[in-house]
Amino acid sequence: MAIQSIKYKIIWPLMVVLFAVSVGTATLTYQQTAESLHEKGFTTLETARIGIENAIIARKTTESVMEKEMVAQATLLSYMFDKIPMTYKQAVEIAERSGIDEFWITNAQGQLVLTNAGEKIDFNFGGDPKNQAYEFMDLISGKQKIVTQPAQQRSVDPKVYKYVGVSGWTSPRIVQTGRDGATLTELDSKIGAKPVLTQLKSELGGDVLFAGVVDPTGKLVASSDESITQLDAKLLDSLSVSLSGEHKAFETMSYNGTKAKYYFRALSTGQVLVLTLSEQVLTNFFYTTCIATVVSLLIAGAVLFYIVNRQFKRLERLQSAMVAIAQGDGDLTRRLPENSMDEIGRLSTATNQFIEKIHVIVKDVKQSAHLSKGNADHIKDSMKQTNTISHEINTTIHELATAAGSQAEVVEDGLKGVHELAELIDDTKEHVQILQNNSAIIREKEERGAEAMRAMIELIRNNVTVTKEVASSVGKLMQDIDAIKEMVTTIHAISRQTNLLALNASIEAARAGENGRGFAVVAAEVRTLSVQAGEASEHIQTLIENVMHSAQLTSAAMEQSLHIVGSQEENAGQTSDTFDFINSSLKQIHESIESISVDMEHVDNRKNIIVGFIELSSASSEETAASSEEVLANVETLGQMFERVHRESIDLHDQMTGLQDVVDRFKV
Repeated sequence: MAIQSIKYKIIWPLMVVLFAVSVGTATLTYQQTAESLHEKGFTTLETARIGIENAIIARKTTESVMEKEMVAQATLLSYMFDKIPMTYKQAVEIAERSGIDEFWITNAQGQLVLTNAGEKIDFNFGGDPKNQAYEFMDLISGKQKIVTQPAQQRSVDPKVYKYVGVSGWTSPRIVQTGRDGATLTELDSKIGAKPVLTQLKSELGGDVLFAGVVDPTGKLVASSDESITQLDAKLLDSLSVSLSGEHKAFETMSYNGTKAKYYFRALSTGQVLVLTLSEQVLTNFFYTTCIATVVSLLIAGAVLFYIVNRQFKRLERLQSAMVAIAQGDGDLTRRLPENSMDEIGRLSTATNQFIEKIHVIVKDVKQSAHLSKGNADHIKDSMKQTNTISHEINTTIHELATAAGSQAEVVEDGLKGVHELAELIDDTKEHVQILQNNSAIIREKEERGAEAMRAMIELIRNNVTVTKEVASSVGKLMQDIDAIKEMVTTIHAISRQTNLLALNASIEAARAGENGRGFAVVAAEVRTLSVQAGEASEHIQTLIENVMHSAQLTSAAMEQSLHIVGSQEENAGQTSDTFDFINSSLKQIHESIESISVDMEHVDNRKNIIVGFIELSSASSEETAASSEEVLANVETLGQMFERVHRESIDLHDQMTGLQDVVDRFKV
C-alpha cells in the first residue's frame, strides 16, 4: 500500500524528470564536445597542411631560382664553347670561378667532348634510353631548347644533383650544368614535411597519435612514426575521397589499441596528409559524465525523499485529527490544529471553517425538524380535499383541448401552400443575385483587360522608340568600325615598312662584321616585332570583318523588329476598341440586372409580410392547441401528483419523526 501513497506519486515523477533532464544534458554536452573535437581535428589538419604547403612552396621557389641561375650558366657556356676553344684546365678554372659544380658538353651525336668532372671521361648521353641523361637528347634533335630535371639521386652514385641543359649556340649539341642538391636536402631537413610533422606531434603531445604524408597508393612518404611504412587498407577509401577533392574526409578506428579518428587532406603535390587524433578525452568525458549523473541523481533523490517525507508527516498528523473528529460520535465542537501558514496550515484552517459551517447547518436542521413535523400533519389533512377538486377540473379541460386541435390542423394546411410560394420567390431571388454577381465580375475583368491593353500599347510605343535608337546606335557603330579598319590598314603598312627596315639593318650589320653583331641582334628583334605586329593587324582585320557582318545582321533584324512592332501596335488598337464596345454593353446589362434586383426586393418584402401573417396565425392556433393539451396533461398530472403527495405526506410525517431522532444525536 506504500506505493499508492501520494508521497511516492510525487517523488517518482520528479526522479524520472531529473533523470531525463540529466541524461539529456549529458547527451547534449557529449555531442557538443564530440563536434568540438571533430572541428578541432580539421583545424589541426588544416594548420599542418598549410605548414607543409609552405615548405613545398619554399622548396619549389629555391629550386626555381637555382634552375634559372643554372640555365644562365649553361647558356653562357654554350656561347663561350662555340667562340673560344676550351681545354680541360680552362674548364676546371671556369667552373671554380663561376661556382658551377659540374658542366658537360657534347657533340651533335651526344658524345661527351668536355667536362670539368674529369679529363678522360667517355660518356654518351644517348647510349641508354633508360638513363637519366637520355632526356637531354631532345636538345640535339631540336624538340626542346631547354631541358630541366628536378633534384634527384644520380644513377652513377647516391649523390643528389640537379641538372639543366641548353642546346648549342650555333651548332646542335648538349651543354649541361649540374648543381649539388645538398642545399635542397638541407632545406627539406629544416622546413620539409618531416620537420613539420615532428614538430606538430611534439607540440600537441598525446592528442596527436600519428602524422604522415602518403602517396595515392597509401605508401608513407614522411611519417612521425618510422615503423609505419604503409597505410592501413581500411583507410584507403577515405584516402581516395580526399584525393577526389573532399576537404573533410575522415575515418574512425583504433590506433595501437586507442580509439582515434583519422583525418585526410590532399596536398598540391598529389599526396595526402594524414593526421590521427586521440579520442581518449571524449571517452573519459563520457564515463565522467555518467558517474556524475548517477551520483547527482542519488543525492537529489535522497534530499527529495527527506523533504517530502518530512512534509507528509504533518499531513499524517492532520489525518489523525480528522479521524478523531469523525469517530467522536458527532461532536462538531472539536477543531483541527493550525500551527503553520503553509498549504497544510491553510488546509487545517479551511477544514475548521467547513466543520463550523456543518455545525451551524446541523443546528439549523435540528430546529427545523421540530417545525417540519407539525407542518407535515397539516399537509396530510389538506391533500384529501385537493384530490377531489382535481378530478372535476380534468373533465372540463379535456373538452377544450379537442376543439383547439381541430382548428390547428386547418391553419397548418394553409401555411404549407404559402411556404411553397415563398420558396419559389427565394429561388428566383438567388438566381438574380448570382446573375448580378457574375455581371459585376465580368465588368471588373473587362476593365482590367482594357487597362492591360492600354499599358501594352504604351509598351509597344516605347519599344518602337528604343528599337529606333538601337538602330541609330548600330549605324554609328558601323562608322566607328570603318574608322578602326582604316587604322588597322595603316598599322599593317607600318609593319611591312618596319620589316623592310629591319632587313636592311641586318644586311648592314652583316657588312660591319664583328662590330655590327649587337646591331644585328637588335635588327632581328625589330623584325620579329614587325612580323608579330603584321600578324596582329591581320587578326584584328578578321575580327573587324566579323563584327561588321554581325552589325549588318543586327541592323536587318532591327528593321524587321520595327515592322513587327508596328503591326502589334495596330492590332492592339483594334483590340482596345473592342474592349470599349464590350464595356458599354456590360454597363447596359448591369443596369437591367439592378432594376430586376430592385423589383425582386419588393416582391420578397411582400412575401415576407404574408408568410409572417400566416405563420403568426398558425403559431397562435398551434399554441392554443398545445396549451390546451398541456393544460390537460398538467391537470391529469396534477391529479396524479395530488394522489402521490397525499401518499408522500404520510411518508414525510414518518421521515420527519426519524430526522428529529437523528439530529438529536449531534452535540451542538
